[in-house]
Amino acid sequence: MNRETTCCFTGPRPPRLPMNGNEYSDEIIALKADLRSAIFDAYYDGFRFFMSGMADGFDLFAAETVLDMKDEFEGIALVAVLPYSGVQNRHSAAVSCRMNSVLQRADMVCCLSEDYFTGCELLRNKYMVERSSRIIGYYNGLSRGTAHCWKYALENGLETVNLYESI
Repeated sequence: MNRETTCCFTGPRPPRLPMNGNEYSDEIIALKADLRSAIFDAYYDGFRFFMSGMADGFDLFAAETVLDMKDEFEGIALVAVLPYSGVQNRHSAAVSCRMNSVLQRADMVCCLSEDYFTGCELLRNKYMVERSSRIIGYYNGLSRGTAHCWKYALENGLETVNLYESI
């Protein structure tokens, strides 16, 4: 895995997505279609590794989309980056189940810390940005974590694809 062929994702959790992230809403269906198109474009631009921070919401949508594309796109790989061990089990049963399913099918799982600590999610964002050359996100200016990741990506010269602008 090298930076030139690696893309990362950033976006908010469900409450900051359109329709509170309701996956049956027209807005989220459209966002997921745009996300798939952005991954498709990245693949054809030479990107093969896609890093997801595995937060509920946009990150999880992105990870699942990459996995759904594996049968069609040779060499596409999902790298799940966990800020701390067991983060996937700190959600509702349904979300935990989805996250664990993604982790089982991911090509690589990177866990940055055994335990939660203040700032561990910011560290996860930095880790992904520093190893990528493109970021695909949903940045609406409202989410603190997404804002940090987006701004850090800009400071580090990543190509940006903001799906907020397409909805």
